[in-house]
Amino acid sequence: MIRYLVFDIETRVDKELVKQIYDPEDSLTLEQAYDAARDQILKRSNQQSDFFPVPFHIPISIATLQADENYRIVSLGCLGADRFSESELIARFWQIFENARTLVTFNGRGFDLPVLEIQALKHGLSVQRYFGQDQGRNTYRSNRYSDAFHIDLCDFLSNFGAVYPRNSLNLLAKLIGLPGKYTIEGEDVEYLYRQGRHKEINQYCMTDVLQTYLLFLRVELLRGKLTKDEYQSAVDAAGKDLMERANSAGTENFLMEFLQRWDPEIRNDS
Repeated sequence: MIRYLVFDIETRVDKELVKQIYDPEDSLTLEQAYDAARDQILKRSNQQSDFFPVPFHIPISIATLQADENYRIVSLGCLGADRFSESELIARFWQIFENARTLVTFNGRGFDLPVLEIQALKHGLSVQRYFGQDQGRNTYRSNRYSDAFHIDLCDFLSNFGAVYPRNSLNLLAKLIGLPGKYTIEGEDVEYLYRQGRHKEINQYCMTDVLQTYLLFLRVELLRGKLTKDEYQSAVDAAGKDLMERANSAGTENFLMEFLQRWDPEIRNDS
């Protein structure tokens, strides 16, 4: 069983479901129903957000990074809608989960996992281990403050909700010398999906999972789980691993660009 599973998802809005809920009389087109729903959501939030509730989100990209007990990268990959159907994407993620011990996310408790849970419900999947059947009170969902099952970096660094507004991955990544967002923002994903630009979405998702992993290493240093030397060794090993992957992928690939944007001082300023 792998020690850490770091993951991130990108989603699109299920417009067919939106139409069913917001246009029960079937009097609008798909886009009209979407626009009407978006206007209602904006109004209810006092014009603060047009973000659709979790059940409307369909994953179109799931990036995963697996690391061993020494925090070394074991695998890095992405499940995308360009290669898998909606149901296959969900099923494959939960298959990967079965071989992982501790989940690592950024706001996974607030978004990624609820989306994946709802999608498992939708597609009739059983994820018994995740819900902790017959495992007592400590499960992946039950103990927000334990790091045995799930480490949500966003939750941890916001003092478990005490800090408002919570910091973004982009902000914290740049704080510690990582690239952060540099070509695509989260709000661009829906547009890119409509344009059929799946490769860019997948690469964006993978850069987010890489930065979540590298932020996780810094948090482990902060918590005293890693010494300064151990942290440095893990970061250097990550840099070497990613360079090898970039070199084997050819000259035009997102990993090389990521490495070029990665401030080398991150390896030395701690």
